[in-house]
Amino acid sequence: MISKEKIDRVMNSDAVWATVLYLFQEHSKLQNYLVDDYFDLDNGLIHTNQLLKISKPWSRSEQFMLQLAIHLFNCEVKVDLNDIDYLDLNNKQLVLKAFKIRFKGM
Repeated sequence: MISKEKIDRVMNSDAVWATVLYLFQEHSKLQNYLVDDYFDLDNGLIHTNQLLKISKPWSRSEQFMLQLAIHLFNCEVKVDLNDIDYLDLNNKQLVLKAFKIRFKGM
């Protein structure tokens, strides 16, 4: 498990990281994967291939949230914003807040 102090430190220093960490902390599925196996905050790495591999059996909306987080981090995964239609209201609000964090208030 990644310490709350480390997460807070990284979130306060970088909007890109803050966006990813926000989504992973707040999304019911993603929060299970905010662990050292997939995140190396000291070296600024996310093991995206591993995350994408384990997400194959997830629902379409869960996969979208993961793909969006990765896209907002490094554009390694392309997303179709039309897939926001698959999200419930709570997840749509998470996406909007993530955009505000990433793009500094929009």
